[in-house]
Order: sequence, then C-alpha cells, then structure tokens
Amino acid sequence: MKTFISCLFLSLIVFICLGASAQQRKQDPCEKANESGVTVDLVECSQKKLAEADAELNKTYRQLIAKMANKQWEAKLRLAQQAWIKFRDANCDYESEFSGGGSASTFEYNFCLADMTSTRIKQLLDMLNQIKERAGN
Repeated sequence: MKTFISCLFLSLIVFICLGASAQQRKQDPCEKANESGVTVDLVECSQKKLAEADAELNKTYRQLIAKMANKQWEAKLRLAQQAWIKFRDANCDYESEFSGGGSASTFEYNFCLADMTSTRIKQLLDMLNQIKERAGN
C-alpha cells in the first residue's frame, strides 16, 4: 500500500511538471511563425498583429474624438476614418492577391491591414498632439 501511494504521488508530480513544461513551451505566435514559416503559424501571427493594431487604432481614435471641441472637425474625422477603412481594406485585398494569392493571401492580407493600421495610428497621434499643443496641454 505504501509503495502504491508513493507511485501515485510520484506520478502526480510528473504529470504536474509535464503540464507546466507544456505551458512554458507555448510560444508567441509570431516567434513560432518566424521559426517554422508554416502558413498556419503565419496566419495566427498575422491575426495577432492585426488584433493588436486594431485595438490601438480604436483607442487612439477614441482619444482623438474626445479631445475635439469642434463638432465639424469631429464629423469630418469620422467621414475620413470611414473612407480610410474602405481604402485600407480594398488596398490590402489588392496587395494580397497581387502577390500571388493562394494560401499566403490570408496572412499577407492581415499583415497589410496591420501595417496600414499602424501608419494610421501615427497619423491620428500626430493629430491628437496638435490638438493638445493648441490647447496648451
């Protein structure tokens, strides 16, 4: 009985250690994609990059809208942002197909969206900084 409990205890420790080890091995999707170059990994990485860029864009856009005292500027920004999103999506659709399409088109599309979104974030941050400077903040 004592041996059985010892074996059970040892098995439990090994099981816990293996589970912890597997969790530690879970890589960042982009690190994994850089190492493997496999399409599935590249898609996962591109989705992560796009989600991060999209979250940052929404945050920056909301900050900019909140700082605008002029409703006319706000309305024009909303129109410009809607037009920019349509342009970004159409441009990335073209670029991902132009590069050859196929299985790579999904991650190429997502990376394009993330890249263009990052550029737009910089533009919105510049606008936000100009507003803050004008207000003396």
